[in-house]
Amino acid sequence: MSESAPAFLAENISVTFGTTQALKGVSLTVEKGEMVALIGPSGSGKSTLLRVGAGLQLADATSGVTRLFGDRVQEAGKLSRGVRRARAQIGFIFQQFNLVKRISLYSNVLLGALGRMPEWKGVLGRFSPADRKKAMDSLERVGIAQYAGNRAANLSGGQQQRGAIARTMVQGAQAIFADEPIASLDPVSARNVMKLLQELNEEDGITVVVTLHQVDYALKYCRRAVALKAGEIIYDGPTRGLTRERLIEIYGDEYIDVMDEEGELA
Repeated sequence: MSESAPAFLAENISVTFGTTQALKGVSLTVEKGEMVALIGPSGSGKSTLLRVGAGLQLADATSGVTRLFGDRVQEAGKLSRGVRRARAQIGFIFQQFNLVKRISLYSNVLLGALGRMPEWKGVLGRFSPADRKKAMDSLERVGIAQYAGNRAANLSGGQQQRGAIARTMVQGAQAIFADEPIASLDPVSARNVMKLLQELNEEDGITVVVTLHQVDYALKYCRRAVALKAGEIIYDGPTRGLTRERLIEIYGDEYIDVMDEEGELA
């Protein structure tokens, strides 16, 4: 990891699914310590960009390069040899939580330590006392320590998503990539999750890149927004620059979905 390198760098990234070009030569830099919202209408490419950045989706062979903290993730549509080291620096939070439903919340959070352990210890579940303490401390930090022994399947969506965030804390992630982390949550749980991500960004210096559908959350919790439309970046700047006219340009027919019934931002 380079001290001077940005947290995330994408240069000339294209992704094609069949006959659809999801990303068209996209370039983006996210500096360490930023909290950036990726916004745009459905199918704009924001989730694809996040997954390419984490090495979960391959770019086209004609594409450029992506890096995390200076470590190369992929180039010309191929994962780099050091991709595992690069991935270890980020925690990826999915819309559907991605917890193991049959095991306890505590055990799910503890899995964040696997990347730092020899494989045989992970298979045998030989977590260190320090990792076990960190798991409980992380659950305390996100406000759900009382549910540590509950099976993940028995938790609410908001509790599961906070558990997923706690897992990234045990991992020791320097950045969090969150792909529509509040899309399946009720408004109260959504605010709690966004507040937690904001706290980790502001108090711990963790870089956060989050894809969001509702613009009001981007306005409230993020200082910078990057808007995609039809696979291209059409806005990159402060969230305060997201005027009504700009949002109509970004969302077109979907504009009403990010507005309330009064015609104001939702």
